[in-house]
Amino acid sequence: MLDSVRISLKVLNAAQLALIAAAALLLAWIGAAIVGAGPAADGAQRTALTGARAFAEAVNAELHGSVAQARTLALLLRPGDPALGEADRATLLRDWLTLNPRYGDAALIGADGSVRAAADSRRTGSSVARQPWFARARNAEIVIATNGGDETAPFDVILSLGMPGRSDRIQLRAGPAFLEIGPRLRQALDLPDSIVFTVRGADGRVLAGSASAPWGEHRTASVPVQGGRELGSPGWVVTAFAPAAAAAGTLPDGRVLALALAVVGAAAALGYALGGRASQPLQRLAADEAGPDEAASSPVREIAALSEAVTGRSRSREAALALAGTGLDRIKGRLQTFEAMSGWTCWEIDPETRRVVWSDADSTGTAAASDHAADLSDLAAWFEPEDRPLLDLTLDAARRADGPHDVVLRARAEGGAPIPEAERRVLVRFLREAGDGRRIHALSRAIEDGVSETPSGLNERRRNAVLRRVTDGIVHDFNDVLTIVTANLGTLRRRHGLAPEPARLVDAALAGAGRGAALTRRMLSLVRGEEGGIAECDVGTSVEAALAFMQANVLRDVPVINRVPGDLPKVLCAERILELVLLNLAFHFRDHGLRGFAVGAAAEHGGEAEAGFGLPPGPCVRLLIASGQHEPGRQAPSPLRPGSLETVARLLAEIEAGWHLVSDGTGEDAFVAEIWLRATGRGAEEPPLWQPALRVLLVESDSLVRASVAEALADLGHEVVQAASGEHALALLCESAAYDAMVADQSMPVMTGLQLAATVVERYPDIRIILASPHGHLPAAARQFLQLEKPFRPDDLAAVLSATAPQMRAA
Repeated sequence: MLDSVRISLKVLNAAQLALIAAAALLLAWIGAAIVGAGPAADGAQRTALTGARAFAEAVNAELHGSVAQARTLALLLRPGDPALGEADRATLLRDWLTLNPRYGDAALIGADGSVRAAADSRRTGSSVARQPWFARARNAEIVIATNGGDETAPFDVILSLGMPGRSDRIQLRAGPAFLEIGPRLRQALDLPDSIVFTVRGADGRVLAGSASAPWGEHRTASVPVQGGRELGSPGWVVTAFAPAAAAAGTLPDGRVLALALAVVGAAAALGYALGGRASQPLQRLAADEAGPDEAASSPVREIAALSEAVTGRSRSREAALALAGTGLDRIKGRLQTFEAMSGWTCWEIDPETRRVVWSDADSTGTAAASDHAADLSDLAAWFEPEDRPLLDLTLDAARRADGPHDVVLRARAEGGAPIPEAERRVLVRFLREAGDGRRIHALSRAIEDGVSETPSGLNERRRNAVLRRVTDGIVHDFNDVLTIVTANLGTLRRRHGLAPEPARLVDAALAGAGRGAALTRRMLSLVRGEEGGIAECDVGTSVEAALAFMQANVLRDVPVINRVPGDLPKVLCAERILELVLLNLAFHFRDHGLRGFAVGAAAEHGGEAEAGFGLPPGPCVRLLIASGQHEPGRQAPSPLRPGSLETVARLLAEIEAGWHLVSDGTGEDAFVAEIWLRATGRGAEEPPLWQPALRVLLVESDSLVRASVAEALADLGHEVVQAASGEHALALLCESAAYDAMVADQSMPVMTGLQLAATVVERYPDIRIILASPHGHLPAAARQFLQLEKPFRPDDLAAVLSATAPQMRAA
């Protein structure tokens, strides 16, 4: 389309010179503006700094005045005087607020957090003990808290009379105009109205002013509020925004603009004249002396047509080559994707030239730029000599007939190096190329042990994968239900002082939820086919779940005694191995008629006993299993039957544990045995008696689980913000990142908890991340984050949150 547009050379030359002149004038004006903008910007910066300092000093004066007025109010209320009733104190508070309209509310708070008297009679008798500021006020004389339990109040001022944590407190709740110091400050310092002030609290919230910066270019200065020697710094920051000087960006006046337009017009006229002179020789060359009918045969037109034809052919050739290259890249990309996803390696064999071509992946996981080629004899040398005739026979059959031809060959070790049995057998599938059939395509892959490459074997593997996904989903949903039960029951018991009978029922329900969690772990281990080994295990939880199962299915009427304390450190033994050991001992008790099954445990801190079992020095846990006398007249099992005690010994030897059989209970003595397990040295985590209030972001897709966990967090004294998905959580973090911790469920749709954690730890590294998931569901990449196993109790939640709490600072 552009080739058909014809522009006069005179007009083109005039336009070029006019543009050059206009660009030169524009650059000159920008340079002058930049030179003059420096002093103006420095003046705006000094104005912003002066205003911010004055505003901070005014805030300090307001805070000192508030403390003095609070002390005066304390003298007026006389908290220790029994002659003055609470109704009289409420009347005094209302009269005092009438004289001090800058405060919205005032109250007398008892040492236990109860409101003794308040200007608002509805607050009398209520409690502020669960509000975050009250927890900070226990150990401080004066506390200044922003949004202390009331979102409508800018901040609270609390004065503690007497010893911290023991005496009554005066609470003053400031009115909305407490920090509106800007108008007075501008009038006192003669500042322009365009200067904007913003006051932010220690948690990043805006206490006064606008949350966003003013429109346009401006200079900022920030000054912290010191508070003084008596108060200490409350953590507030005053920011002043001063607009930059507008002189640098103003347009030139009319005379300068007229002069600039005149210069541009003169440049255009000069270019038009010079273009006319330069175009005359070209016009004479293009014109034909014979007349206008033969103008099409002029030399210029012939050269232009020839050049246009050559350019068109070159572009067509380049476009065809580009399309062919793109098609080849797409085919090669699809082939590489197939190899990476299916595990097959693709070959191309030319039987006539006996050449084999294939592609391998490099160390980075992407395919190499060039293919590899080798002789067919080199390919055959990779397999055992006995299998090479089978390879030639299958290759010849593929050349003669259509359809895939499969053969299983044994790989040969290079240089005598051993090959793992899982990679020794290789399945090769040959297929003749469609058309002339000159080439043969082949696919090869290693055959895993125990997995058949037949259609039935592949279907079995797919069924196992589907069964595992379904089981994981059922376990996750069941643990969510148990989390709802344990969280709500734990909150109920923690929040309300229950009588002995309701407390017993709640404990029984919590114990049942614990058994349900153990059942899900056992079912998951069975479906996944996980082998036992050396892994961390909670002895108390595992023994309690195993004894309940054995009493219901093996021991039945045999009394069972559990004396395993709950504060033992975790042991290096898979839960499945420990359950199998106890189950075999239960069979031994049942077969020999032993009455009673007792289990006790104690932590050991190293000594000669471990050395006697061949254990390395270090902390251990000693399990003691004992029984009463065997049942009279009970016959011993047949000697052909495998002994349960031999199985116990083999299981404990696999995990390098100690086993000492004192008496097997078949004689006159009762059964006594010891099991020594290596411990990790970390005991069960107990939640601290008191924790600082944290701001927690809770991310959970299940609404019922989210509500239950949020209630438990609030009962622990933390501020909770809820998110229903990973996308919702990222949107909340974009609005405000003032969170101490984030508790995220792993099994969420679209974005999993681990994917969300990877994004948050990169963007907001100060937020501690806790991933919640059933036992064994988290991948190895999640070990860098704190973990919380579902179902969990409020005490488990408090223990893991104690690791995210920052150190307390003085108020």
